[in-house]
Amino acid sequence: MILQALDTIHVSSVSSENITTGQTFEVDDQAGRSLIERGLAIEVDAAFAAKTETAAKAEPEPAALVDAPEAAEQTPIANKAGASLRTKAA
Repeated sequence: MILQALDTIHVSSVSSENITTGQTFEVDDQAGRSLIERGLAIEVDAAFAAKTETAAKAEPEPAALVDAPEAAEQTPIANKAGASLRTKAA
């Protein structure tokens, strides 16, 4: 049974990490029915699950937000004691 999470959940038989909202996952029928009854997941068909996973992988990475000229103009900041100055990491 392929399900889509409606909230962040943890299913140890699926993954050792949390399953986030909107993520699709496969689980046995009994566990799937239990999650659906508790309102934590909905059942989706295999074609929809494959389509959403490939769309998530195809999303491009965002471009770097820092321009090179601005990065060179870093303002110095003091440590907590104010004794030494260092440049702020970008």
